[in-house]
Amino acid sequence: MDTRLSCFLWGITGIIFGLFVLLFPNPEIMLATFYSIFLVLVVLGIAVFLLLAITSKSDESLFWFGLSAGLLIVAVLSFLAREIVGIIFMLIMAGIAFYNGFADIALALTHPRTKYILIPGMFITGAVLLAGLLWYFPVLLENLVIVVLGTFAFVFGLFSILMGYFQAKERFQGAE
Repeated sequence: MDTRLSCFLWGITGIIFGLFVLLFPNPEIMLATFYSIFLVLVVLGIAVFLLLAITSKSDESLFWFGLSAGLLIVAVLSFLAREIVGIIFMLIMAGIAFYNGFADIALALTHPRTKYILIPGMFITGAVLLAGLLWYFPVLLENLVIVVLGTFAFVFGLFSILMGYFQAKERFQGAE
């Protein structure tokens, strides 16, 4: 995948995760939200796999039907352990957000123009946003770990999109 597109996709994922965590800092509501997102993704996956099964050649059709049946089984089994599925999906999204942040730092270190601007800016913006959230919404102190995770996932997502923009700008300038 292209570095620019990768930065944009990781950034959008980080922003979505950060916003969900910041909008729903209550653990029960957050887990229910992530469980709902999981179910929506499973239903979309089943629909895509069924569409691929119907439109593919006969030898590949059984494979796509099998994948859609597997997702259907996962969806049915997820009703038995809603909290566990919500926690696992939340941890996967958190892992993606943190990987996004570390990948952006590594990418920024390889480019001298972004190394001294984006890395300190990312951490300073995260700290200022976190301090502002905790100052204006002291109730968030009850779930401090969740709020810190969501804040930095949101900020890392924004800076990942900026890294994608800088990648596009450098590529464009290098082509001239």
